[in-house]
Amino acid sequence: MRKIKAKIHLKSIAENARTFKALTEKRLCAVVKADAYGHGAEEVALTLQGIVDCFAVALLSEAKAIKTCACGKDILILCPPIDLLDAVEAVRNGFVCTVTGMTTARLMARASEICELPARVHLKVNTGMNRYGMGISELGRVCHFLKNAPLVKVEGLFSHLHDPFEKSAEKQRERFLRAERVCKRYYSSFTRHLSATAGALLGEAYAFDMVRIGLGLYGYIPDGAEAKLSLKKGMTVSATVVESRRYAYGGAGYGKELGEAERPNFLSALRVGYADGFLRKKENGAVGWEKGVNDLCMDACIRKGKHKRGEELLILTDASETAKIAGTIPYEVLCAATRRAEKIYLYD
Repeated sequence: MRKIKAKIHLKSIAENARTFKALTEKRLCAVVKADAYGHGAEEVALTLQGIVDCFAVALLSEAKAIKTCACGKDILILCPPIDLLDAVEAVRNGFVCTVTGMTTARLMARASEICELPARVHLKVNTGMNRYGMGISELGRVCHFLKNAPLVKVEGLFSHLHDPFEKSAEKQRERFLRAERVCKRYYSSFTRHLSATAGALLGEAYAFDMVRIGLGLYGYIPDGAEAKLSLKKGMTVSATVVESRRYAYGGAGYGKELGEAERPNFLSALRVGYADGFLRKKENGAVGWEKGVNDLCMDACIRKGKHKRGEELLILTDASETAKIAGTIPYEVLCAATRRAEKIYLYD
C-alpha cells in the first residue's frame, strides 16, 4: 500500500533562511529538531550548511543524525543532558550542550574529565518560560563552579521568550540582560541568544548575537506575530485515491448507517488516516476535509465524490490553515504530517 507523499521544497527553505539572516543581520542558528519539523533533518541541514552559522536540535540522537550533514558547523543540543552517559557522548562528539543549573554543570564537568576533552556549553536562564533554565542567583553559582572546571568552555548564554507578542517580552529581555551582567563577571565573551522565530521579528533589541529560527525556516510565522516577510512554504503533502465506488449500503468507514440525506452517489477512499499524522476527527483541516463523510480510519479516509484510482490529491498545503480548523498550531501539524510519508526532495 502506497505511503502519503510529502514534497519538500529545499530551495524555499534556503531562501527563508536567507530572508531571516538579512532581516536580523545576526548569526543564524537553524533549528532542525523533530526531523526539521517533519521536513527531514539531514536533507535540510545539508541544504542550509552553507547559509546558516550553526544548528540546534532537542536531543542527542538528533545531533548525531545530522553531524555529517552539518559539515563541521556547531550543533547545539537544546535539552539538557539527563545523565552522565548523555553528557559523555555529547562531549566525545563535540556537540554544544545546554547547562540549566548546578546538576547539569557538574555533569558536564565530570564528562570533560572522563573524556579528557573540552565540554562546550551554553548556559540557559529562565526568563519566564519555566521549562528549562536557571534563575539569576543560581547562574552566579554555576558560573563560579564552571570557571574552576578547566575543561568546560562556556561559549553562550541563552533563554527563550514564552510570550513574544505582548509587553511581557520586554520584561523577559530585562531578565536576560541581568543574566548577561552576571556572566560578564566571569567570562569576557560569549554568544547571547534570546529569540526564536517570533522573537526575531521584534527588532534589533531582541536579536543580540544570534537568532534561532525554526518555524520561519519552513515558511510560517507563529500565531499572533506580525511580519511583512515573504516566506515560502517548505512542504506540501498528498494522498492517493485507492478506491472510488458508488455508495451501496451501510455506513462510510466506522460508525452508524448513513441516513437518506447523507448518502452520496459516489465515495472515494484515500490512503491517509490518523496513523499518518492527521487528526481522526472529520474537521481535521486537511485539504478537502469538508468532503469527508466520517472520521478518519487508521489508514484511510472516505470522501464524497468520484476520482480516478491512483489519482493524487493534496491534503496539506498550508499548515496554519490546517491548524486553525483542527484547533492546534502549525508546529504540531508539520511535525505530524510526515509521520509515515515518503519524502520527495525538490530543489527548484
